[in-house]
Amino acid sequence: MLGVAVIVTMLGVWYLLQKRPLVQPSHKSSVEKTRPELPDLEPLKGALRKTFHTQNVSWEKLRLPKTQKETWRVRVPADLPIPSLHLAVKENIAELGMRILSADSEPISGRVFLRIGRQDSCFLQLQLVHDADEIREQGRIAILIDDFGDEWNDFVKSFLNLGAEIAISVIPGRRMSAQVAREMRRMGCEVILHLPMEPLNAPFKYDGYGITTDMSRTDIQKVIQRCLDDIPGATGVNNHMGSKVTSHRPTITNVRVDINTRGLYFVDSRTTDKTVAYDVAQRLGMRCGKRDVFLDVDKDRDAIRQSIWELADKARTKGFAIGIGHCHRRTLEVLRDEIPKIQARGFRFVSLSEVMQ
Repeated sequence: MLGVAVIVTMLGVWYLLQKRPLVQPSHKSSVEKTRPELPDLEPLKGALRKTFHTQNVSWEKLRLPKTQKETWRVRVPADLPIPSLHLAVKENIAELGMRILSADSEPISGRVFLRIGRQDSCFLQLQLVHDADEIREQGRIAILIDDFGDEWNDFVKSFLNLGAEIAISVIPGRRMSAQVAREMRRMGCEVILHLPMEPLNAPFKYDGYGITTDMSRTDIQKVIQRCLDDIPGATGVNNHMGSKVTSHRPTITNVRVDINTRGLYFVDSRTTDKTVAYDVAQRLGMRCGKRDVFLDVDKDRDAIRQSIWELADKARTKGFAIGIGHCHRRTLEVLRDEIPKIQARGFRFVSLSEVMQ
């Protein structure tokens, strides 16, 4: 009987082991259940990158132990108040349901630490460092000086000594056109064709180097080829006078089509508010630009100086701006005086081709 009892007992134990596991499953604590999961941080990082790009500031990810929160060091230029950047960050991350949890500053170093997250959970930290030696780029400025071709002398060469990149346009058919174009290109200056075009309310003497509204497409092609032969190495074209042509859609379309097939860009000098030249160029999908400010309509020094700073203001607003002046001595002298001041404010003078769209 004892043997039977042992067997029954063993069978009972075996049955119970089959019905329930030896190790009970663990249950998460209430703390673990309420702990928020780490979200996808790429949208947050993307919003921060966009903010810094818009504010024109640089940043870098700090190399920290894995146990520490990811931290970015942001260099804040001298001309950007840290509270302004703080506000821009706050507004952009709010769209993602994020917020700045805390902002702490170091009195001695002036650094500001921002903890960014959701509810009470910090996902990323920013270290804002004021850099007194850094100034943001305020905008790009391209300057085009018109009407070269009559002389090749030290005055013409002086436009290369402004301490900034400029482009020149050369009128074809003049006594020194080809030499000016060739030598200025050799010395590193961007050269374009200053193509004469028929104006609205001024006499226009056709000398074989200009465009008129009564020309056929074939005639226009021949004239442009003749002009380009006289301006070797031209990378683009802008109009000399031309208010009648640039406001006459059929003619300016024929001009643009020919220029486009040659791989050249076009700058609309905007000698009339009725111009359609830029619109036509955009419709054709060609690289083009348009003048923002004439620098020396008034030859007075103060007026030229005011125009140059107006150009800088437009560059700050648009991101870039194109100014057109002429090869006058007073224009040269004012540019020589003002360019270093404008550069010191964070503006960059660039080639004309860089701002073509």
